[in-house]
Amino acid sequence: MALTITRRLVLAYSVNVGPLPFAHNFLVLYDDQGNVVAELHGKPADPASGNIGRSTDNLGAFEEPGKSDMYIPGQQEKILWQGSEDAMPKWQAAKDAASEINRRGLTYNLWGSDLNGSKDWDAPAPQVIAGNSNSVNRTLIDAMGLQSPGMSTMAPGTENQLLPQNVINQIRQNNGIPPQPKGGLF
Repeated sequence: MALTITRRLVLAYSVNVGPLPFAHNFLVLYDDQGNVVAELHGKPADPASGNIGRSTDNLGAFEEPGKSDMYIPGQQEKILWQGSEDAMPKWQAAKDAASEINRRGLTYNLWGSDLNGSKDWDAPAPQVIAGNSNSVNRTLIDAMGLQSPGMSTMAPGTENQLLPQNVINQIRQNNGIPPQPKGGLF
């Protein structure tokens, strides 16, 4: 049986993760009938096994088929993309970025900070060494060539892109996603 062509990608989030009033952002892929096909999450991962672990472990990105326990019907969502073409190239770009995040063995940091301290804006950006689930989510959205929407709940880490822009650009190119237009005044 062939997978129904999917035409909608959304950003969902769970409020009040544990005792904290923050959001855990994740991606949801729907089929044409509105069924959840898969989800992509950032979570702490045991560095040895790669399994979902404790907050003292590495940061990992995981695809879960169907609905996970984080998916709650009626929870808040924002549509990132919907259209008449297949969403799978965008989803594959997100999965490619997830693989690259996992390969790097980044540190999980509950607050999403990259732990590199203050930055000298005139110096090249240091390589990111840490992030959280919202940092993963932001990076996957960037790899899909989409814009992160504003959310009504605090989601620390969304400002932290985990992969260098040249890697994001290569993932987009590999999946037939055009590069983001260059902005600026000049």
